[in-house]
Amino acid sequence: MISLCFKKGDLPDMLIFLVTVFTFAIGLLVLSFVIPSIADGLYGAGLNESSGGYDAIEELSELGANGMQKGFFFLFVGLVMSTMITSFLTKTHPIFLFMYIFFLGVTVFLGGYLGNAFEQFASSPVLVDTLGSQGLISAVMQNIVIITLIVGALSMIIVFAKFSSFFGGPKQGAL
Repeated sequence: MISLCFKKGDLPDMLIFLVTVFTFAIGLLVLSFVIPSIADGLYGAGLNESSGGYDAIEELSELGANGMQKGFFFLFVGLVMSTMITSFLTKTHPIFLFMYIFFLGVTVFLGGYLGNAFEQFASSPVLVDTLGSQGLISAVMQNIVIITLIVGALSMIIVFAKFSSFFGGPKQGAL
């Protein structure tokens, strides 16, 4: 069994990045649809008619409208940063450059399919209004192929262009 505790940046990082962004986009889009429905039901039921109860329901509705976009943004930026950081932690021989390029091509190809799958899911009549209010999730998923290509290319540049002295290789000026 492979432990994720000692995992460093390697070939499947971009595929993991792509699938994670897709999963979060679908999940948060569904949550942003469900939370306002729950808040409207609670507001209409009148179970708690105090001002604190109405304030809590308003906050719940606001979370569904704006909180999901902010959460997706932070998760997305965190995934990009973790991909870049783990790229510094690999020792890779330059001969594997062609394998990285091939695997990035496969990931970009799969990104096209996942972007289309998200578009078909989000364009269902039930979720069209919700997608209109979630502009950031929509923008990222419409450009997921370009984003994956850019992040993968930057990761590849970091993997293959770092200095060898970081990992105990020959240091400049040393005899």
